[in-house]
Amino acid sequence: MEKIHSVVQKVGDRRKAFFCSDSAESFYLTSFRSTFGIALVTGGGELFFFTDGRYIERAEKEVKGFKVLKWEGWEKFTDFLEGAGIEILIVDPERLKLSTVRKLSSFSLEEKPGFLSEFRAVKDEREISLITRAVQIAELSLKSVLHLLKPGITEIEFRRELLSAFFRFGGEGEAFPTIVASGANSSVPHWETGRREIRDGDVVIVDFGTVYKGYVSDITRTFLVGNVPSQLREIYDVVREAQEVGIGELRSGKSCRSVDRAVREFLEKKGLGEYFVHSLGHGIGVEVHESPTLSSRSEEVLRSGNVVTVEPGVYVPGLGGVRIEDDCYVTGNGAFSLVSLEK
Repeated sequence: MEKIHSVVQKVGDRRKAFFCSDSAESFYLTSFRSTFGIALVTGGGELFFFTDGRYIERAEKEVKGFKVLKWEGWEKFTDFLEGAGIEILIVDPERLKLSTVRKLSSFSLEEKPGFLSEFRAVKDEREISLITRAVQIAELSLKSVLHLLKPGITEIEFRRELLSAFFRFGGEGEAFPTIVASGANSSVPHWETGRREIRDGDVVIVDFGTVYKGYVSDITRTFLVGNVPSQLREIYDVVREAQEVGIGELRSGKSCRSVDRAVREFLEKKGLGEYFVHSLGHGIGVEVHESPTLSSRSEEVLRSGNVVTVEPGVYVPGLGGVRIEDDCYVTGNGAFSLVSLEK
């Protein structure tokens, strides 16, 4: 509830309320998952959660701190807001449908992009515990099926086995579509897992993560299957070193841009800079991409409590690629990886 109090303070004016219909942000505020819900945080400290008949019974039992109200349509919702003295709705335009904006036309809308981002970026002890568990489940799952990663299995078959393992070890499915990229496919950073058979000599990138009580993990490991070309083995060693550089740069107060730059410069010195084609990393939490972002364009500064990925990659068209990714917890003295898988 401490974070909710901070949100109330940010809303400030009693005539205002933060309007949230986005499922991820609604879950962040209420810890209740549904396909329809509207959370309202007023400047006067009143908290309301509207949901429909599919969820109302469970919401009344599970949602804490918010007054749970049954959704009865936009007209009655408008009447409720007017009765509560709400004149201005604070909205995040990046998370609001145009159709919803039209339903709210009788109110003044105050657009605040990323309104909750500053709160979501800093994890409390409970959130760190849930992310850590999501990491552990993902690790156990991969270890349990790794013996299957050999010539003859297809990318999609391995993904299916890993997904099954997520559920077996207590996860809630995939945090995102698992990437299994083998051979030349591995040079495409966000390859769409296909039906190619893994062969001797392949590099195989597995980018995977699961969900635990609404919080995600995001890990990548690259595997060398059989007689892999020496050039790819050398690239693997460089990427592993690059990740160590990146993790070593993490600490509260450090600019995200400078962390990305340190890794980029390392790879450039190794003659591989042109093949690192994406940002270094991103925050994780209730979504797989959150603030802060470790990129050359980021204006953000790291804070204690951030959980960010560090995922350098080198992708050589026609040859293959290597990516290694850990989820890292940032402190005032540095950072440490929540991932224990071998590299």
